[in-house]
Amino acid sequence: MKKWIIIALVIAPFVYANHYKPLLLKHQQKIYQVAVGPDETVDEKVYSLPQWDGLEFIDWKFVTATQDKSKQSLVSFGIINYIKIVDREWAPRAFEIASRETTGVTK
Repeated sequence: MKKWIIIALVIAPFVYANHYKPLLLKHQQKIYQVAVGPDETVDEKVYSLPQWDGLEFIDWKFVTATQDKSKQSLVSFGIINYIKIVDREWAPRAFEIASRETTGVTK
């Protein structure tokens, strides 16, 4: 009985991480909100923009990531509903917008 409890305790975090890994829409939402501001809403119109074609989604078992197709550089990675943006300048370049970080504009 102890053996099965230990096996369950070892396997449970991996099952949890696989179930709650962030998918492409979450990555797109986070990338866009970092560029334009966290108070901006992301709707279907934003998700359907052609600029997202330059972004490639990578799905490992427990970790997901996005990379720029042309430069083969990492844009973001995520694990268990946490997404870290590595290249904060990808969205402003792709969407031709001035990010708040580069302009220093705050609301």
